[in-house]
Amino acid sequence: MTRWTLPALLGLGTCLPALAMANPDSLREEFIEVLAAIEKGENPPRSEALQRYSLAPYLDAAAVRRLIARNNPEADQAWPAFRAAHPQHVENRDLAREWWRSLVRRQAWAQVWAEVPADVSFTDLQCQRLRAGLETGQDPAVLVPQIQAAFKTGRSMPDACDRPFEWLQARGGRPDALVIERFELALAGNEFGLSRFLLRQLPDQRRDPYAQRLALRSAPASAIPALLDAPPSPLPWDDLISGWNRWAAADINAAQRMAPRLAELDGLSDGQRAAVWNAVGLRLSWRRDEAALDAFRRAGFGSDDDRVHEWRVRAALWAGAFEQADRWLAVFPDALAAEPRWRYWRARVTEKLQGLAAARGDYQRLLTANNVYALLAAERLDVAMLPQPQPGAPPNPAVQTAFDQDPAIARMRELHALDLRPRFNLEWFAFFAGRDMPTYDQLSQFAFAQGWWVNGVASSTAARIFDDFVRLYPRPYDALVARAAADSGLPAPLIYGLIRQESLYEPRARSHANAYGLMQLLLPTARGVAQRHDLPRPDVEALYQPARNVALGSRYLAERFKRFDGQWMPAIASYNAGAGAVDRWLPDTPKDADIWMENVPYNETRNYIGKLLWHQAVYAWLGSGEAQRAGVAMRPVVRPGAR
Repeated sequence: MTRWTLPALLGLGTCLPALAMANPDSLREEFIEVLAAIEKGENPPRSEALQRYSLAPYLDAAAVRRLIARNNPEADQAWPAFRAAHPQHVENRDLAREWWRSLVRRQAWAQVWAEVPADVSFTDLQCQRLRAGLETGQDPAVLVPQIQAAFKTGRSMPDACDRPFEWLQARGGRPDALVIERFELALAGNEFGLSRFLLRQLPDQRRDPYAQRLALRSAPASAIPALLDAPPSPLPWDDLISGWNRWAAADINAAQRMAPRLAELDGLSDGQRAAVWNAVGLRLSWRRDEAALDAFRRAGFGSDDDRVHEWRVRAALWAGAFEQADRWLAVFPDALAAEPRWRYWRARVTEKLQGLAAARGDYQRLLTANNVYALLAAERLDVAMLPQPQPGAPPNPAVQTAFDQDPAIARMRELHALDLRPRFNLEWFAFFAGRDMPTYDQLSQFAFAQGWWVNGVASSTAARIFDDFVRLYPRPYDALVARAAADSGLPAPLIYGLIRQESLYEPRARSHANAYGLMQLLLPTARGVAQRHDLPRPDVEALYQPARNVALGSRYLAERFKRFDGQWMPAIASYNAGAGAVDRWLPDTPKDADIWMENVPYNETRNYIGKLLWHQAVYAWLGSGEAQRAGVAMRPVVRPGAR
């Protein structure tokens, strides 16, 4: 076994000036090899060039992390030495947390108490620090209030908290009032298991009112009818309406039958009666059931819930009840009414009730915006529309040069080239934080020039630059997209728009659902497409290759169009939500495309459809310079075969 000295371990024996890389590929290869060896627990030699390399501190950090992970006491010297040598290193926060947990695993309680800060944000470490206080005999006058503060949370706590909480109870520092305070927090957070546990900590004679409140929230299908048979005074309204919403979501048919009885309960205010009916109306509208209109009407006009305002209008549009939609739009909150979405629907309803001439001015005012509602308004006016670009400031050569020469940028370039994305992201966020808006604008332009697309968009957003289309709609994959368009029969602007929406042009994007690459394909989906089209069977790494991903993704999208009889909106919706969900949303008789889109019950998918329609229009305009129309996307939507 090799015995490491601390300077050798950390590469800190010499202080070498940075040099330009004579052979960047060979140096990167050496870095990856040495990093992999360190992560295995080895101590490989480092060339002089590697010691000068901008990423050399990451090797030192990996060596420290390895010691920490193996609970090696040498970490107690290695970590402070690394921190002193690299006080601004982006991995320091993570290394500190890992070291604290190593101290806990080694039961080095004196160090835990001394090193872990009292305001540590990680719950397990918070409780381990308190345990360290017990193990090292700290003053109870100090520990009791700290453990009480940790106890007062509505979340379930890790096992590390058991010892401090048991000690607190044994000392009499956990009175019923403290248990009830935590019960209230847990109940409000719908942490029902914790609520039941806390209820058992109370004396029998104190449990009943709290038990009923818990039952109303956690088992409303039985608790609410029982409450109606013997209403308490006062009514536990917050618990009742929470349980009612849960019941309506789980079994809307049963809730719909119970609603008249609940709404007539003595002691309810008008607003509370409305909340009962609005809960029913929301769930019915989400499944496009026209009975939602009756529930919303019973609730009356008032509501402080934006969802109610939005969904009762959607329900009226779906049912063709435009006069009712008009009345509900008239009582929209000002902020909601000012949104482009609802300005469009205000005009759309006006057109339906009074004719196009009455709505023309409202439609024309929407044309100056850059969003899907400008495109939809143009369609109602039977005209094409031009995006209205609003570029940011031009590149400032001095600022761009300063970025280019910054050591953090040099590290980011290397990390990006090596595909070490988590480390790249740490460097980026440290560099990004705390800038002013003009700097974010310049940083966006710099990031786009590097091909760091996601970071460029993030910087533009921070700078409030949303409509610089040349910058924000790059075309780095022109040849691939053109080939995919020819092979799939889809418009190239649509393929580019989908790439933008799914991955922001990042070829190695990966979602939490394990969708990969530019067009965010699940591996089973990609393999099915490959099989159907006689293409090579992909693995995950293949889906990170732009050519393979775009070829498969575009063909999959073309299959979505075929699956839904060429209908644009259902095809696009199914790419996001899946074909099964879209099947549930399709009507048996044709619906106007905009009304169908507005009634998609998934917020993400509804917005996704609109964004794709807009992205496609922008890309088509960038390619042709011509005004755009929504065109085939506005084809009425109907279940295939039901026309």
